Amino acid sequence: MEIQQAIDTVYNGLVSDNSVPVKLRLNKELDTELLNKVRVALDILIHFYKDKETVPKKLALAMVDIYGAFSFQSSYFEDDLLEQLEDIGIELQEKALELFSD
Repeated sequence: MEIQQAIDTVYNGLVSDNSVPVKLRLNKELDTELLNKVRVALDILIHFYKDKETVPKKLALAMVDIYGAFSFQSSYFEDDLLEQLEDIGIELQEKALELFSD
């Protein structure tokens, strides 16, 4: 996967109108296929940007408050799904920290 394609995958998967968080807020199912593409793209980007001083704004925007994007009120979904979403939020937050750390 090319770097620009990876950035677009992360942005589309986390920010766009068809992103995983937007689909969840519209009471659709968790799009695990798109989420897995985001995970792969993030791993590529973490490796590519590990020694860089900056990252593109589009990538940074996708990672802002990523934990909050997967945080829902307890009445919104069943407990099992809420726990799964919290785990996803934590995982992506950890990837963001890895991406932005020295």
